[in-house]
Amino acid sequence: MQISPSVLLLIAVYTPILTGLILLTLRKLPQSFASGFALGGFAIPGVIAPWLLAKWLSPNTEIQQFISEGPWGFGMGLNGLGAPLLAMTAFVGLAAGIKALTQEVEARNTYLGLILFMFGGTLGVFATTHLIGFYFFHEFALVPTFILTLFWGGEGRRSAAMQMALYLTAGAMASLAGLLIALDASGLSFNEATLVRVVEALAEGPHLPQATAALILFGLGTLASLFPFHSWAAPGYSAAPTPVSMLHAGALKKFGLYGIILLGASSLHLSQGTLGNWFLGLAVANVFVVGLICLVQRDLKQLLSWSSVAHMGPIFLGIWVAGTNGKAAGLDAAAFLMVAHGLSCAALFLLGNAVRTRAGTYRLDSLGGMASRSPILAALFIAATMASIGLPGFGNFWGEIGVFLSLGGLPLWLQAIVASTVVISAVYSLRAVAATFFGPATEALEERYRVAPFGDLGLAEIGAASFLLGASLVIGFCPAIITRSTNPVMTDIAAYSQRAEIKLSKPAPQRAPQSPATPAR
Repeated sequence: MQISPSVLLLIAVYTPILTGLILLTLRKLPQSFASGFALGGFAIPGVIAPWLLAKWLSPNTEIQQFISEGPWGFGMGLNGLGAPLLAMTAFVGLAAGIKALTQEVEARNTYLGLILFMFGGTLGVFATTHLIGFYFFHEFALVPTFILTLFWGGEGRRSAAMQMALYLTAGAMASLAGLLIALDASGLSFNEATLVRVVEALAEGPHLPQATAALILFGLGTLASLFPFHSWAAPGYSAAPTPVSMLHAGALKKFGLYGIILLGASSLHLSQGTLGNWFLGLAVANVFVVGLICLVQRDLKQLLSWSSVAHMGPIFLGIWVAGTNGKAAGLDAAAFLMVAHGLSCAALFLLGNAVRTRAGTYRLDSLGGMASRSPILAALFIAATMASIGLPGFGNFWGEIGVFLSLGGLPLWLQAIVASTVVISAVYSLRAVAATFFGPATEALEERYRVAPFGDLGLAEIGAASFLLGASLVIGFCPAIITRSTNPVMTDIAAYSQRAEIKLSKPAPQRAPQSPATPAR
């Protein structure tokens, strides 16, 4: 009996949610049984989502594929950008699940259940076809994020969880308010508000004021840590448990970028006029100013957290440049980088925690010489670092080089600032590698080794890290795995952005008052 792809998509999204619900309900389950049960919840999407990406039919005239009506009225289906993001999320979630299963924590079943809820909600973000489902799944994933950070996080977890809750809730509500204003202006009814219809209605409808576009851009930008709305990210990732940092920084944060590309870049002239100038300036600040902040970090997890914020900058730039010339090159590269960054970022948080587990600290000035005692950890951390800074062979290379090449129309001084971030990224990343793994070990580390000798990575950690880095290598050597689904949708979005630019030069059409007896569209 063959199961259709649309049914498999539903299974991939709802298996972690149902598994998490069972673990939260039956918290007294024996640990061995609960572990196996949870592993199934993490592993099933990890198998299905890449298979769905491989089954993606391209070229195809259908904007969305594998469509079905999911529970609670939220339709399910994949578009060309959602398909690779779903696969990336499944990989990151499986690696985060393996890490969670190897941790000794209080209320372990509750801990695993909440991570599964977060995982399932993140999958739902990229699999739903309806605007309200899009926001529902995001909030569904955010609530366990706050709880996990508050109760299982590290130093500063209370303030970090509160800051995340305030910023992310405010960003989501601001962007949703802007979209509802835009929908009202376009005449699209609530029941018709699928993501595809929203994009079409915004592109074909009346010209909207830039205040509405700004509400959407800065609301979604807050969720993706757009400068200066980024201050929640580094404290939140540093305080959160490692599986939460992996899932949020690697996958859930892409909600904001996904929304900007689909719902903003296609129709709301985000790259035009005063708003476009602000967008460009803030995107450059993400890559340059936050890059300078990374240079002064002396804590490994803080460095990884700030680095995740800095790497959002090239993605924002790719979105911006597509809106200025109507070419899909910048968007295509940005979409590719979203997938590649999710894999490398999650691997770095995983391996950074492995350093902390062995050395007892994230402080760079308390580390050193760990390569001699943990050579596999050193090798994998170096590989993840090379992926993060865009070494050829890893997926990040194609995304970053594609974004930089798309910036050809910018002034030379601005291109130089953006290009300098490659050097800045290499400096702070390689400095962290050198301080952690090479040179003489500090007295504190030697003392810890005498009291509690530590070894190399275990099989579970090696498997989780290799899984993520292997996926990055696969898309690095065969980028068509991603681009064959993203290229068509990015071309359509770039064309929509040009239509939005043309609307700027035309007066906004007057909307005729609607009689109460006239049925809604």
